[in-house]
Amino acid sequence: MAQLAIYIDDQLAERLDKAVTTAGKSKSKWVAEAIKHSLQDQWPDGFLENAGNRVGEMDTDYGKEDLKMLKEGVAEMEEAILKSRKNRADLEL
Repeated sequence: MAQLAIYIDDQLAERLDKAVTTAGKSKSKWVAEAIKHSLQDQWPDGFLENAGNRVGEMDTDYGKEDLKMLKEGVAEMEEAILKSRKNRADLEL
């Protein structure tokens, strides 16, 4: 199992102490669960990068213009998802 050392300010340490006391968990367990929770809704590696490629490989009756619009939609969705992930608020401890 990997180990991790972190440095936090005193105010955050106090908040962490209260949270672990309330949860009845060790700091290590609480932080590990917070990290797991924070990362659980991420897309698998390469998913968004390959989404547009998969659209082009679809065996459908769509015309070229339909596929172009679909690819543009995938690109727009990818951009919106990535932007919202980057602007996501920090997990409150």
